[in-house]
Amino acid sequence: MRRLVIEWSINEAIKRITDREIEKLKTPGEQDDSGLVKKAELTELNRLETIKKIKSFEVLHILRFDSSETAAIFRLESKDNSLEVEELLKSLIQNLNVEYQLLEQDRGACIYFIKGKTVQPSSESSDRSGMYPLLPFAVRDGKVRVTLVGETEQVKAFLENRGVNYKVLSLTNAKFSPNSPISRLTEKQQEAISLAFRLGYFDTPRKVSADELAAKLGLASSTLAVHLRRAERRLFAEMLNE
Repeated sequence: MRRLVIEWSINEAIKRITDREIEKLKTPGEQDDSGLVKKAELTELNRLETIKKIKSFEVLHILRFDSSETAAIFRLESKDNSLEVEELLKSLIQNLNVEYQLLEQDRGACIYFIKGKTVQPSSESSDRSGMYPLLPFAVRDGKVRVTLVGETEQVKAFLENRGVNYKVLSLTNAKFSPNSPISRLTEKQQEAISLAFRLGYFDTPRKVSADELAAKLGLASSTLAVHLRRAERRLFAEMLNE
């Protein structure tokens, strides 16, 4: 597993879209075929201009993020007190059909709980490539900082899809805290049980079968079963102090 931290500038993203549209206007014949593209670009520009009005946005806890549901707690503060929080939320969270609940408000900063169904992006528009978000995940000082974790091939696919001119701040192995019971597992056990959890293998009903999970890990089903049994036993032993 690899942990990727990237950062990109909102102003640079706006300039990139604007420059691209100017070039289209200079190119004969482009205007007639780009109506839908222009509409999409205009929507993205409006979204980015709204995000610029955010003083700070920080995801405090990611409670759940899988193929069916997202749940998180975040803190949001607007530069403009007259700007409705709902408008900011719609601009920030495009790919989610969610409900949100105000938990706390203090001097213009709001802490929200958000939960909803995850809308899977198309293969052309997907930036995550199946990767899982971690903290830090924030918007501050006109810059967006995102942390993602995924398999090596997922990270490679993400880096090759330069939809945004982002800067890679770090790319490291996704290591667990030394205090975490997960750190007591072997690397193979960590990989197996982490992917199983993220893909819903432990959910009821299961969202992925043992054969599908084994295929994603490049293992035989019997080998996967051994890794999971040993990992589960070691985790239970840690929790039960045995």
